[in-house]
Amino acid sequence: MKPTVIRFGTLSLLAFLILSIGLHTWPDAMPAPEKTVSSSSHKTTAAESKNTASTTSAAVTDTAPSQSFIKGGGGTSLTTTTVNRSVSGTSSRPSGSGSSTTASSARPQTPDKAPVRPTVTSTATQKPAPAPTPTPAGKAVVGYYTGWSAYKGYTPSQIPAGQLTHLNYAFAKINPSTSRIVLADPANDRQNFAAIRALKKQHSGLKALLSVGGWDYSTYFSDVASTAGRREAFAQSCVDMIREHGFDGVDLDWEYPVSGGLSGNTNRPQDKQNFTLLLQKIREKLNAMEKQDGRRYYLTIAGAANTSYLAKIEPQKVAALVDHIFVMAYDMHGPWDRYADFNAPLYKPTEQSPQYKNSVHDGLSAYRSSGVPAGKLVLGMPLYGYIYQGVSSQNNGLYSSFSSAKSISYDLVRRSYLNNSAYKQYRHKTAQVPYLYGKGTFISYEDTASIAAKGTLAKSMGLAGVGVWELSHDTSGRLLNSAYGSLR
Repeated sequence: MKPTVIRFGTLSLLAFLILSIGLHTWPDAMPAPEKTVSSSSHKTTAAESKNTASTTSAAVTDTAPSQSFIKGGGGTSLTTTTVNRSVSGTSSRPSGSGSSTTASSARPQTPDKAPVRPTVTSTATQKPAPAPTPTPAGKAVVGYYTGWSAYKGYTPSQIPAGQLTHLNYAFAKINPSTSRIVLADPANDRQNFAAIRALKKQHSGLKALLSVGGWDYSTYFSDVASTAGRREAFAQSCVDMIREHGFDGVDLDWEYPVSGGLSGNTNRPQDKQNFTLLLQKIREKLNAMEKQDGRRYYLTIAGAANTSYLAKIEPQKVAALVDHIFVMAYDMHGPWDRYADFNAPLYKPTEQSPQYKNSVHDGLSAYRSSGVPAGKLVLGMPLYGYIYQGVSSQNNGLYSSFSSAKSISYDLVRRSYLNNSAYKQYRHKTAQVPYLYGKGTFISYEDTASIAAKGTLAKSMGLAGVGVWELSHDTSGRLLNSAYGSLR
């Protein structure tokens, strides 16, 4: 589904390292909705996460690249400068749901020469792990794994697969000349695919899906969806790719139909109907595969958590074609705003705010109001937050203007800030999210309690399950464990 948050063309090795540290899909990346300066748009696909990233080495960086935002005037302008977060965001990776603006997770670009992957101890001799204990009523627990995570040393063998039902691999991209999907980073991707196949042998209940698009690679979705011939070629390539590499289905992260997304994306008013037609063609191909192979194949999408996005697709028709929709309920606020705020508030704060308000609950309610069955929705949650610097001490930095901001992984929050006496921990009673303030810095993030609260909401609403963008932001697995536990 970007955070935290963005993706682009061929980059030099140094640029790649800077871009691949960190975001609806803006994980994604992480993973975000289009950046529309108008009504309730949101993020993100994982990605409305955009921030300025600072980097050291790809092997130790915690944040992913993402777009950066320039604040000023009466709105937000999105620039193509480096940002950190999920590509990513994110994302966000998979993305989330921002204000009138929408964004997404950033995804790093494929380098001309791939970085060297860190050596990781093999787990091939380990005994097969048991299948995950079924969550109540067969609920889904979805996790996005980004290909570039391997360059940081977080390889598929480290994924806590016992607590996942679906693993989405981000991202494949589109060849505009053939309308077919292709690997974004072939050598690295193939190595990761082999590791994922091994992981599936250890966890027989795990389903792996290949995610296509995201913030960086949604440029040509409108083109491939525009004609019957192109839709046929695209759908056939999805079937060919998942069959070749042993995947159980395909996940589309189109950021975004009709308008929004990365500058340079193609968009058409007809995207609204063409998106449905594209999904229909893919579903037809997968149904034919099911008859041939005698097994099930999955089709899912990642969508922004706002009414602006829903107005640009056909929600009920889309829901009827897919197994579930990963709702990128994050990037509600971020570096593109004028004031420091919460990344993924469960409910809207009741106090006065200098800017728009939205929430996870609002995003989910928008889908339900549009006629999407609860059983087709997966609540996407972020494993990253945002750090705002140069904030005021008033209100402990919340709703303060800021001088700079970027995404920050839960790993880095836990390692560098939670046990630092210079930063005091707070929790917003209504939004049900934690935050930190100290040394002129405000940090919005998630912890086990806030993730559990989101999972409890998903359960109470009868949703299909929960999911996260993206797994490398929490290598400890604590937040995923909380998400998993909230459904039991």
